[in-house]
Amino acid sequence: MTKPLAQKTDYRAVIDIGSNSVRLVVFSDLSRVPDVIFNEKIMCGLGAEVGTTGSMGEGAIEMAITALKRYRRLCEQMGVVDIDTIATAASRDADNGTEFVQRVNKECGLNVTVISGEEEARLAGLGVLAGQPNASGVMGDLGGGSLELARIKDGGVADTLSLPIGPLRLRAMYDGHLPSIKKHIRTEFEKIDWLQNAVGEDVYLVGGAWRNICKLMLWERANNLTVLHGYKIEHREVSTYCRRLISLRSDDIPFANNLPSKRRDVLPIAALILSELIKFLRAKHAVVSTYGIREGFMFDQLDEIERKKDPFLYSCRVLAEERCRFPEHADVIFNWTRPLFYKPVMPLVQMQRLHMAICLLSDIAWRGHPDFRAEKAVELVLHGNFVSITHKERALVAVALNQAYGAPIEALQATRVLSLLTIPEIMEARIMGSAIRLAQRLSGGAVYGLINSALKLDKRWVTLEVKSDTKDIISSVVEKRFKQLAVLMGKSAQIKFDDDITNIIK
Repeated sequence: MTKPLAQKTDYRAVIDIGSNSVRLVVFSDLSRVPDVIFNEKIMCGLGAEVGTTGSMGEGAIEMAITALKRYRRLCEQMGVVDIDTIATAASRDADNGTEFVQRVNKECGLNVTVISGEEEARLAGLGVLAGQPNASGVMGDLGGGSLELARIKDGGVADTLSLPIGPLRLRAMYDGHLPSIKKHIRTEFEKIDWLQNAVGEDVYLVGGAWRNICKLMLWERANNLTVLHGYKIEHREVSTYCRRLISLRSDDIPFANNLPSKRRDVLPIAALILSELIKFLRAKHAVVSTYGIREGFMFDQLDEIERKKDPFLYSCRVLAEERCRFPEHADVIFNWTRPLFYKPVMPLVQMQRLHMAICLLSDIAWRGHPDFRAEKAVELVLHGNFVSITHKERALVAVALNQAYGAPIEALQATRVLSLLTIPEIMEARIMGSAIRLAQRLSGGAVYGLINSALKLDKRWVTLEVKSDTKDIISSVVEKRFKQLAVLMGKSAQIKFDDDITNIIK
């Protein structure tokens, strides 16, 4: 066997053998938010024939074996030592599932664990919590052969179950006859006692088919922000869109030509399952999670301290330490700006969390060309691989960084997301960005200038108090940026030194 090109024992691989696809994800390490080093899926359709013949098709098996051999070799070349291989509905339900697993073990050198439907639901639920710690409602993970459901509440997963109603299985069972499929789905839901207790809650969507439905919605609506994770959709809009998909042939679905044909073909039945679930639960919203069983598998191995870390701030801090000149400056700036925000426009905890993120990312684009730093910083926030952040929150952080880099609010990178915010939220973001711009010029990136000065606010004035023995840090550029901050706040600006000298900026 070929030796790894480079040993990198921190890398962790998870191979997921599903009913529709076989996927390899290589993570950077076991941490709160590991980076994805490599991600590949091959649409094998192992569960396509299970609903009719009871077995996985030989062609699908051969395709999966070929893919798994490739994955094993890729892991060797990347120096991946820890490889976890899990198999779900097709492998556990098919008559030839055991034989298939034995072949994978022997021919691919992979030790496959066939997990139960309840365990699959638990891990997918943990995946949702890994990416959205405050999630509360019902998690639905739709695979090709099954639908896993779990109740998510108070940071935990409960009431897990697996239903044999994946699109591939239902299409095979009823030859694509939608009225019969609908009746079958309703019958399955009515058997579940605990679902009645979740009526009126949100539904968290996991699985490629449902994500693709939501992706099509974003494309068709021409949303300015097309990030899937955290995309929250009102139930009526989801139901209406699903009814439309159900009535269309897969080739006629708008924008669906961008999807693989095997994904496109299951969309009408996937839409029918989603529509029936939302109707049965009378759900308030559907919320997309790009985290699922693989991320849940990793999250499950963390200790309690790591699990409780905020995933968004964790990622921001990692980026700051990698890319910013003075990452330790962020905490000082955060404390220095607090007096400006005594009347938050959103809940205090939420506001402080976003302000901390803005401080951490405030120097993220310093290597870029000066004319494009604002654009680069905004792009990173709007399309960065962050979790546990809503579209509105991305927009607020982006507008703040646009201001921090001195770009006008009329700049294209900012205006494209202003509709996601209220005017008070826009102003708060701009004030925070302007305060950071002042802090960076005042301090030059060192903490000295900030720990020897303070901001004060009253009905008329924004005051910058500076110790007299450090007054040399004040310059005309500092005064200009301080005045810009005061104007944004509708205040007058003055600088006071502790020897009672006052400099009113006009």
